[in-house]
Amino acid sequence: MAGGNFFSQYTVTYDKGEAIYRQGEAGNCMFVIKEGQVGLYKNARGNSEQMGEMGKGDFFGELSILESCPRTETAKALTKCFVVVIHRATFVKMLKSNMEIAIRMLQKLSTKIRLAEEQIDNLLVRLSTAETQAGLSTQPGLPQKETRVVGKLVSMATNRSFILNTDRNLIGRFDPVTGIKPEVDLTYEDDTRSVSRRHAIIFRKDNEFFIQEEIGVLNGTFVNGTRAGSSNEQMQIKDQDMVNIGMLAFKFHILPEDQA
Repeated sequence: MAGGNFFSQYTVTYDKGEAIYRQGEAGNCMFVIKEGQVGLYKNARGNSEQMGEMGKGDFFGELSILESCPRTETAKALTKCFVVVIHRATFVKMLKSNMEIAIRMLQKLSTKIRLAEEQIDNLLVRLSTAETQAGLSTQPGLPQKETRVVGKLVSMATNRSFILNTDRNLIGRFDPVTGIKPEVDLTYEDDTRSVSRRHAIIFRKDNEFFIQEEIGVLNGTFVNGTRAGSSNEQMQIKDQDMVNIGMLAFKFHILPEDQA
């Protein structure tokens, strides 16, 4: 059986706003996102707080098959999503047949723990700031509308442009096994296959851009000659920076959304 057919039989579609599972439910499977975005929410005292957002190639729900525990959060489709459902028995077979999967999962779990700790620290700062400002009256002003920007990678070899118009842009090559096509698909740009299937991610945060190298990348990701670092680090990229993805060189541009 071909790899693509194997994964396609386990693919489930969720519409925007549909719950994939809810906090407290029993779970016996995990999920890998083929297409779309998923939000994770914690429910406490009747309030729902978004704890994270994931995209193409990310996995979630793994704790229920590792510990046989109820779902610790609610997972909801933020857009129309196509996800691969992996049950416990299939997951165990995957780990036994490929140790690299186990290593990558441990690295991803480490990243999730670090991000959770950062969220806790940010929450404590917000609470402290709110307490400091309590009782102070402020004059409401008119909100200033900030011009939204997009990023653009321009190939130095072919002059081909790749527009980065979402907050999370996966860079890599098409994966025929999972059917995952990155937002920046370098399949036809990369004749030597120096770019990994999942090579790097460029994030847009508050109209600034950051790049993060994915786990297990061999040929590296560089900004102005400096390696972007491990999957636990993000490096800011600015207008006119040189970005190297594997053996490919790009010029990075930031421009207003209406000029993209």
